[in-house]
Amino acid sequence: MISQKSYLVYFLIYKNLQLKYKHSLLGFAWSFLHPLFYLLVFNFVFSKAFSQIEHYSLFVISGLIFWIYFSNSCNQLSQTFIRNSHLIKSLNVKKLVYPVSEQGSELVSFLAGFVLFIFLMLYLGMHVNFNLLYILPIIVLFSVFTFSLGLILGALNVFFRDVGILWNTLNPALFYLSPIAYGLDIIPEKYVFYFKLNPLYHFFYIIRDVLYSGTAPSLHHVLYCLIITAVCFGIAMLIYRKMRNGFISNL
Repeated sequence: MISQKSYLVYFLIYKNLQLKYKHSLLGFAWSFLHPLFYLLVFNFVFSKAFSQIEHYSLFVISGLIFWIYFSNSCNQLSQTFIRNSHLIKSLNVKKLVYPVSEQGSELVSFLAGFVLFIFLMLYLGMHVNFNLLYILPIIVLFSVFTFSLGLILGALNVFFRDVGILWNTLNPALFYLSPIAYGLDIIPEKYVFYFKLNPLYHFFYIIRDVLYSGTAPSLHHVLYCLIITAVCFGIAMLIYRKMRNGFISNL
């Protein structure tokens, strides 16, 4: 039997998706079209500049769809407590329900587009073998990392509204600092270390191992991703537990 809390999570996921695609003629198709527009731009602008990258379109799209999932999730999670302030003040349920449902709705949108992109990536030269199954635990790990970062932003944003503004400012910069449209081989050696400090670098590395190279993910980078996710999740829960009792008075 479904508990009241689980039912509320499912209901909020449904409502979030309904609001997201309200009055939209294409609905879930936007989860496919949004990355596709980016891919067309990158192909037009950068395909010649990075001609050394074989199957450039596949290289770009394998990182781009995960970036859009990450960016959309963090944007929504950074505002989740503020956006649901009326429910937080009126319903006696755990406040964690709201970011969980927000992440759930973004995950549903991502998976809807990802299924379609599998066919496009096959057309673009993706290797099909048993290594492709590794993408499932990678999606789970990436979702936990994204949720953790978003929860940190959301909790802090209740008390310091500059956090949401700062995130929206840094988001485009983080996009270009992540190896989505280019490989690290174009980065001067003295700067490579700093690029690798970006947690997304390690996630994109294992994602491309599976979707672009058709190999098992690098254990070295998987370990980095596990450590990054565990640390980020621990910090997120610590901040949330310290701040949750003050949400109502600050919303």
